[in-house]
Amino acid sequence: MSNRFNVPAVFVAALAATGCALVIFGCLLEQQYQIDLLNTAGIAGLDAYLSQVASHQLSFASFMVESVTGHGYARGAFVQGVGFWFVFVLTPAAAAFIAVARVLGASNRLGGRLRIAAAH
Repeated sequence: MSNRFNVPAVFVAALAATGCALVIFGCLLEQQYQIDLLNTAGIAGLDAYLSQVASHQLSFASFMVESVTGHGYARGAFVQGVGFWFVFVLTPAAAAFIAVARVLGASNRLGGRLRIAAAH
């Protein structure tokens, strides 16, 4: 057993961690926007903003699409949406791609070893 890092697993974990960090950062950004709105427009302005956001509740898939197309109602929705795309789309797609590549690559490597062994 070698001491090398499993590079594909580290890559998939990095994608998932980046997505989680983006979702958290998006939530913090949204909170900062709300605090700024409270400071500039007061409670009435913040209540109006929150009622506007609350009136446009979307399903999770719709939220993901709306956030990256620029149609999200919350100001921090874009960053959260990108994070959700990382976690729920890019990470599984990368893991599936790596798994398929390993399966397809394993048969080629085994076949190559058998041919070399037969040639000696």
